[in-house]
Amino acid sequence: MININHKFTAILLVIITFNVFAESNIFHIEGKVFVNEQPIDIDYIFKANDKIQTFANGSIKFTYENSAYSISKNSIFVLPDNEEKSLGNLIQGFLIGAFKKGETKKINVRHGLLTIRGTGVAIESTHEHSSVCLCYGEIDLSTEQEDIQLSSQIKYHTLVHIDSTGDIYLPDLNSCKFNHWSKDNIELEGMLMNPSPFTKGLSKFLN
Repeated sequence: MININHKFTAILLVIITFNVFAESNIFHIEGKVFVNEQPIDIDYIFKANDKIQTFANGSIKFTYENSAYSISKNSIFVLPDNEEKSLGNLIQGFLIGAFKKGETKKINVRHGLLTIRGTGVAIESTHEHSSVCLCYGEIDLSTEQEDIQLSSQIKYHTLVHIDSTGDIYLPDLNSCKFNHWSKDNIELEGMLMNPSPFTKGLSKFLN
């Protein structure tokens, strides 16, 4: 009887340990990162409506509800209160996201609204403008002035800017280099246990 109890206890500890690690959805955290005005560590479990803020030396990579996010320094991002329809709100700063195929959800930026369908994006949101890179997949982008559709069927990493009035335009190729790479998208898909989303050869995704 004593041996059976010891075995049962050992199995229970293994199950509890597995559940703790299964719930932990932060893959990387560096520097000063707050959630709801309080500092967090790598064991934090995200919840609906959490307000994530990174400071000058802060960054974080995590998964939440079948999506993966990488948030850079000096950013504020709010997780959705209803993940069935929304992916969150980028108030300011920069993020890269990977989102589940087969679902249509929305993410807010300062100057527009993205409707995402199985997509990888990089987004920058500032007071003066917002920038959106469709890394792969499909999105609809809506502002007060325009509605456009973007697809990666022709090329990966299509970049558009949105000015403060809501006008959408293609930037001069020499005027801006978005601070992300295809390897960042591949890393986020890996966090979701997915293969590389880039299927057109090395020359197409190592850029």
